[in-house]
Amino acid sequence: MEGAQYRQNDTPSGVSSGDNKTKFADSIIKFYCAKLHIVMIVLDLVIGSVELGEGIKNGNQCPIQPMIGTFLIVHGAVSIFSGFTLMLAVRVAHYVCRQSERTIARPIFFLLLIIIIIINLFFFGWFIAGNIWVFGASANGVQGSNPTNSATYCQSDMYHAAIVLIIARYIVVPIIIIIVIAVRCCKKTK
Repeated sequence: MEGAQYRQNDTPSGVSSGDNKTKFADSIIKFYCAKLHIVMIVLDLVIGSVELGEGIKNGNQCPIQPMIGTFLIVHGAVSIFSGFTLMLAVRVAHYVCRQSERTIARPIFFLLLIIIIIINLFFFGWFIAGNIWVFGASANGVQGSNPTNSATYCQSDMYHAAIVLIIARYIVVPIIIIIVIAVRCCKKTK
């Protein structure tokens, strides 16, 4: 993905930087031109694919908490959709930054941004629900060795994948937030 680098005071071509709304919009567009989004896209697609695959493969093998399989399927599918939507938003942002006049791409970018916000709100709520289901099963004595004891059984690979993926999100998201803040602060000091 080709990426143009923009200095703090640059504005995308063809955009008047006269009012505060336009400056704010330009800063959002420039933010989506950052290479960090490539990492976010890859993480969304990879983690989402693992969640979706594990949920489809073993989704109905967790009688202690049947929603764990549904959590993995929905969370994985939404993560993949989020990755592709973010990829499209980044491409449109790059297009807007290279244009010499206002185009239809600018409103399309902001429509994609609204979609991304809605996806992430759902994603966050579903993630919280998944945490409750997965860690609730743990509190209820989940085991993966005796499928005949349906009161406590959950297929081991699926359950461990759910825990690892949840913990991975708890680790990766703060790291990305710290990187974004650090990059923004470094740009302001230059």
